[in-house]
Amino acid sequence: MKYFNTKSQLSFFKITSIFLLICCFSPHVFGQYFGQNKMRYKTLDFRVKETPHFDFYTYLENDSLFNRFVQESELWYELHQQVFRDTFLRKNPLILYNNHPDFQQTTAIGGQISVGTGGVTEGLKNRVVMPIMQINNQTRHVLGHELVHAFQYHSLIEGDSTRLENIGNLPLWMVEGMAEYLSIGKKDAFTAMWMRDAYLNKDIPSLRDLTESGRYFPYRYGQAFWAYIGSTYGDTVIVPFFKNTAKYGYQMAIKHTFGYDERTLSNLWRTNLENAYKPLLLDTAQIPKGKMIIDNRNGGNMNVSPAISPDGKFVAFLSEKDLFSIDLFLADAQTGKVIRKLTSRQNNSHIDEFSYIESAGTFSSDSKKFAFSIFSGGRTKLMIVDVSSGKTLAVESMGDVAEFSNITWSPNGENVAFSGLSNGQSDIYMFNLSTKELTQLTDDLYSDYHPSFSRDGKKIVFSTDRISLKSNYEGVDIPMGLAIMDIETRQIREIDIFPGANNLNPQFSSDDSQLYFLSNSDGFRNLYRYTFVDQKIERMTDYFTGISGITEYSPALSVSASDDILYSYYRAQKYTIYNAKPTDFAPVEVSRTDVNFDAAMLPPPQSLGVDIVNSNLNNYNIFRRISSSLIKPIAYKPKFQLDYLQGSGVGVAVGSRYGAGLASGIQGIFSDILGRNQLFAGLAINGEIYDFGGQFAYINQKSRINWGVSVSHIPFMSGLMSYGTREIDGNTYFTENTDIIRTFQSQVDAFAAYPFSRVARFEIGGALARYSYRVDRFSNYYNTIGQFVGSDRRRISNEEASQSYGGNFDSFTLQQINAAFVGDNSFFGVAAPLSGYRYRISAEKYFGDFDFTAYTVDLRKYHRIKPVSLAARAYTYMRVGNGEDRLYPLYIGYPFLIRGYESASFYNNNNNRTGGYNLNQLMGSRIAVVNLEARLPFTGPEKLAAFKSGLLFSDLNVFFDMGLAWSGGDKITFKREPDVIDRIQNPDGSYIDVYERVPAMSAGVSLRVNIFGYFVLEPYYAIPFNRRDLSFGTFGLNFAPGW
Repeated sequence: MKYFNTKSQLSFFKITSIFLLICCFSPHVFGQYFGQNKMRYKTLDFRVKETPHFDFYTYLENDSLFNRFVQESELWYELHQQVFRDTFLRKNPLILYNNHPDFQQTTAIGGQISVGTGGVTEGLKNRVVMPIMQINNQTRHVLGHELVHAFQYHSLIEGDSTRLENIGNLPLWMVEGMAEYLSIGKKDAFTAMWMRDAYLNKDIPSLRDLTESGRYFPYRYGQAFWAYIGSTYGDTVIVPFFKNTAKYGYQMAIKHTFGYDERTLSNLWRTNLENAYKPLLLDTAQIPKGKMIIDNRNGGNMNVSPAISPDGKFVAFLSEKDLFSIDLFLADAQTGKVIRKLTSRQNNSHIDEFSYIESAGTFSSDSKKFAFSIFSGGRTKLMIVDVSSGKTLAVESMGDVAEFSNITWSPNGENVAFSGLSNGQSDIYMFNLSTKELTQLTDDLYSDYHPSFSRDGKKIVFSTDRISLKSNYEGVDIPMGLAIMDIETRQIREIDIFPGANNLNPQFSSDDSQLYFLSNSDGFRNLYRYTFVDQKIERMTDYFTGISGITEYSPALSVSASDDILYSYYRAQKYTIYNAKPTDFAPVEVSRTDVNFDAAMLPPPQSLGVDIVNSNLNNYNIFRRISSSLIKPIAYKPKFQLDYLQGSGVGVAVGSRYGAGLASGIQGIFSDILGRNQLFAGLAINGEIYDFGGQFAYINQKSRINWGVSVSHIPFMSGLMSYGTREIDGNTYFTENTDIIRTFQSQVDAFAAYPFSRVARFEIGGALARYSYRVDRFSNYYNTIGQFVGSDRRRISNEEASQSYGGNFDSFTLQQINAAFVGDNSFFGVAAPLSGYRYRISAEKYFGDFDFTAYTVDLRKYHRIKPVSLAARAYTYMRVGNGEDRLYPLYIGYPFLIRGYESASFYNNNNNRTGGYNLNQLMGSRIAVVNLEARLPFTGPEKLAAFKSGLLFSDLNVFFDMGLAWSGGDKITFKREPDVIDRIQNPDGSYIDVYERVPAMSAGVSLRVNIFGYFVLEPYYAIPFNRRDLSFGTFGLNFAPGW
């Protein structure tokens, strides 16, 4: 048999196999090339206890607190069961963490846990995962909220005509709003403030707006909607409406449940809110008192946690002013001029995250230093910075107090006090900055919060729930009152005012004769003043919306030593900071028992239907708790279960030239109940039985070091065609041969990663791979006049294949070890990073038939100068060692490296005047690339993009690319076109010109478009400076996010 093909000096298929190992089966398969780290700073020793309906996983040493938590879990089960009319068939797992920093390190839930996440309930295992919160009422609420989700998942999974996938039909406002309504009810001054704000701004959304716009917080608006449904149609309609939505979507569910369309129901809800809030608008004020100093013009939409310096000159506040993160800013307290960013997560390696949800910082008595709490190293830490320079002066841990907030600095400058959480218990602590001594000032089951020193430094005022808990309050909420401690005697005096109201954020006046504080005693959120000498209480404001931070417990008030009163005012879904003097207000004296929660009730005020939810919540503490004898310890069992499963369907082909074929695949992830051990499995077939592949991996996340192993068998298929002749029975036939060449890779991997911090880690790994081949030849036969006369198929031996293709088809083994340093603190825009940095520095050593080392250096920096970001990348990949030139060459013409040099643009161009610059200049065993871009967020979110769009998210870019490919021994010069430096004679007598290597350069514009979050498409126009075959530029298309 004769083949009309040219034999290669190398085995293309062997080279391709090794190339696939290098490019596809490097350690990045089980880690990210970049990406930030989810930290696990300590290994927790969980124990398991069971009750009639739950399995609790906890390491909490506070038995009395844990027993109360368990009893409340069973109580919430009883209350929610009355609404859902459902019974758990199996005990529901509940994983409890001692504090939020520990919760942020959970392995039970993948991905990052933000500071603002109070708890998570996932569907497949129906695990409730949450921490003990700093306030008793918060813990109770989060528990009740998450157990609603447990019932929701259970009703879908165990329903007759629903599955877990039906949750995709449920809008977020319906799911989260329902959890809020069933755990809080309709009496909620905080959500009522949001609804009054929507009414005041004529921005009450329709249900379609809630579902599609993304402008409305689903928790608050969803709760208000469910309160309307429960009060108007009765709480018995909640679950049928929920299940109908899961089956049909919310619009069809409205018709099935209520008999009319979405627009009608939206209008009824809107009218109900308007009728309820219109009378209140006439009796309140809408113009805030004092001078507005920080709004969305010099700050962001969210300017919170204001802290004024004692001398009244400065204000420190938290804001998303720079868009990508919450940062700490310093401003002039009188004019509002922003002086500088005091510190930020991106620029300070100590900061994993700010404690920005419900905490504020404090100035030293001389106003020269500022102290605040941060999340760092798996706990809350105290950070002190110099006000004039922003330099970090100290970072302190607080012993066993893993979480603390709301710091106050003593007037003598020696101590700071704060509310801290230790072993699930919330108390007031004091820390001496010189001796580093930590003193616990309170030690009881009560939640003590928002401490503040008196001006003489002898007392601390704080918010506490001790009054409510002592009074055996019947309702579900645990209101916060006020108390004052004498630091020397530790005596606590309770200020018993506004029973049932939340009295928060107390601050002493300049002469210690009065207290300023925030209260919802009138159903709104106003500023009050309490005078010690005569116990007179005055309402200082009468706002239709209110003074508030991000949550009801967030600090929103700060008073200087000269009675400058700073507060954050909520209006139009924005937080604005005002500075006022006591004389700016018009105080109105009120009684210490003057409490009216009419304005705190979510409309309608009267329940017309069956009232289950609010009746139960109003009598929460009357319900009997389970006996502690029903709380039993049990042995821990891993309980491996499915976390994720996806199949690609099945396709069958029969009667084809290449025989019957099958295409199918399935991937699954399994883990234990705590998520510490994970199993990944993937199986696929694409063709015949030889094309069956699979991959199995185990990952251990128990400690700070993530490690794992994997085994895989993966077939790679390629093919070649050849033509020849063959003698059969004395007749000559033309043959058309198709060779299907399969490369089989069987591999074992081991890998590990050690994260230094949220933004940096070290990776190490190794692999052992065995390669083998199979070649099947399909032949068609034609007679001398071109008529088809028959065909056959046969497997050809590796020896015959080697003779045909001039290479070696023998099996071989390849080993690899690798190590890398990785860093990433970047912030992603709509299609590319816009701020921060990324780097990866790695080395990979290969052994076996090829012995070389591959080095990677990838450095990226992004600097935002509103409205654009300047981006720079320096990247190199080099193979060094024996056999580096025997491998398939690297190519820099891919558009994700340099644009304007794609191979197709050379082949499709009819102009052959390429000069010395052709595709060979773009290939080598070593490459280096430099990219510069100016990125303008073009369409997308209003605060980010030049043009607001809710559908099209894109970046407009101006770029310059430069890249060089070379091999060992090549001469490199920096000019537009290479010169011939040598000529090599081929065996046939012809000559090949050897050129210098010169960098390829291009410039142009591109538009990166984020296609609904699935992928990024980048059409571009590039002018390649080195190509003489192009008179102008060239268009191209790139399918990759911005580097």
